[in-house]
Amino acid sequence: MRLIRLFSMAALVLVLAAPAARAQGHANLFIGSNFSGDAGRSLSSALNDGSRFTWGGDVGGTIKGIFGAEVDLAYARHFYGSDASLGNNYVFTLMPTLILGVPVGGESGPGFRPYGTAGFGLIRRDLSVNGIDAIKDNDLGYSVGFGVDGFANTHFGIRADYRYFRNVSADESTNVVGVSFDRGNFSFSRGSVGAIFRF
Repeated sequence: MRLIRLFSMAALVLVLAAPAARAQGHANLFIGSNFSGDAGRSLSSALNDGSRFTWGGDVGGTIKGIFGAEVDLAYARHFYGSDASLGNNYVFTLMPTLILGVPVGGESGPGFRPYGTAGFGLIRRDLSVNGIDAIKDNDLGYSVGFGVDGFANTHFGIRADYRYFRNVSADESTNVVGVSFDRGNFSFSRGSVGAIFRF
């Protein structure tokens, strides 16, 4: 959890420093679906299942629309399925994330921006089977993804986004940073679409 707090603070500093660096802030609200990996379904199945949506948001900022950071938060109810025996299972993610974008059309007015992302933070899982806890943990995890922001004007647009998530374990090490990371066995993909606001 110490590492999660460290990365969250770093992302927050970048976001708060945006005005001083003449950066542009943004906020995004989205809805989407999880698929592949431990989500246990294909993209087409996810799009046809309205009971397992994920929703969330991002807040952050970019400098010249190119380099930036945001905090990505998402909640997926019924991640493992909506059967009554699985209870109110969910997956929650909180990922401080770096952004690299290519703004087309500048930072104001209509335009679009393809981008890539890489984040590191928290993956929380909760699952009970017939009232018995099966999974209840907080893991470190990472995300990588890409997407595009399309703006109708200076302040409003639509974001389409894909991100891949995987948990990791952290152990003490004799390396430079004193921590070694091992790839975990829980993963999934998230596709989403939502409104994005520039300010």
